[in-house]
Amino acid sequence: MKTLSLFSKVLLFVSLGLFTLSCTDHEGPAAGTVQREILVSGLNGPTGLTFDPQGRLFVSEVGTGQNNSQISLVENNQAKPVIQGLPSMPDGPAFFIGITHMLFANDSLYFLHGALGTLFSVKTSQLNPNQPLSQANLTSQALRPFIDSLKLVTPLNSNAYNLTSDASGNIVIADAGTNAVIKRQKGTGKLQLLAHLPNVTPAQEAVPTGIVFDGTNFLVTTLSGGPFTKGSAVIYQVSPQGVVSIYQSNYTTLMDLTLSEGNKPVVIEFVSDGIFNPSLPSGRIANTLGKTLVGDLRGPSAIERQGNSYYVTSVSQGLLERFTW
Repeated sequence: MKTLSLFSKVLLFVSLGLFTLSCTDHEGPAAGTVQREILVSGLNGPTGLTFDPQGRLFVSEVGTGQNNSQISLVENNQAKPVIQGLPSMPDGPAFFIGITHMLFANDSLYFLHGALGTLFSVKTSQLNPNQPLSQANLTSQALRPFIDSLKLVTPLNSNAYNLTSDASGNIVIADAGTNAVIKRQKGTGKLQLLAHLPNVTPAQEAVPTGIVFDGTNFLVTTLSGGPFTKGSAVIYQVSPQGVVSIYQSNYTTLMDLTLSEGNKPVVIEFVSDGIFNPSLPSGRIANTLGKTLVGDLRGPSAIERQGNSYYVTSVSQGLLERFTW
């Protein structure tokens, strides 16, 4: 079970529910102090978030199975496309796959389309909501041939899903299909295997979903493969030399992470009570101790922090929300 199929299969177990807040971490927000604001609604499968160097917020959408996967600038509670018209592909009877996560680095916006096996990039200065770009305007690099050549999984499978950069500007990619961390050299674009993540249990693959660089190491969240048992997801630490260790364990269906003001991981769980017996809605924002900061979320898919606010997308509700405390 890989991340490309996650939403179509996981969401079958996630029923509609009302949103409430739950703050149980004494090191997080005090009860009743979380401010929640819906910034944008009606998005088509929002999956990625990123800020540019000027602090502007961008959101990616997988689309609706047409050529409508896109990236938009969020301004005045509106998502204004800056890149549009990329393929969106059916994923089961009701869900779709397209652009996943994004990153600003080296004066460019980089983003992944796991179904195409491609890393796209465009200069930041070219992003203009008044003149949206198409795929023809983008620089692209095929990732799938290199990833397949590693032969890390049988049958071959790749889903380049999330990315970050190191202190030197190298792009580092988490591939949810082959359970690998891939390093792309700045300047040359040369790809190399940095790490192959072990199974989280003997029967469950890692399925990496989120990656950040904390200034010393890479931190990688894992969904964990089916049956997505409660407590089977972990945060791995990967050194710049590719040494893998467990940073924190006992999470469930981790989807993404960001760094707190104290430079510690803050994660989102798609569901927190196990996929086959969830008390719904049961997604949450949690800290490095595994404590709940915000609970009762439905289908959170991406998280980014700016100041004392956390921005979260809901792929199941088509929302971009901001939580402040």
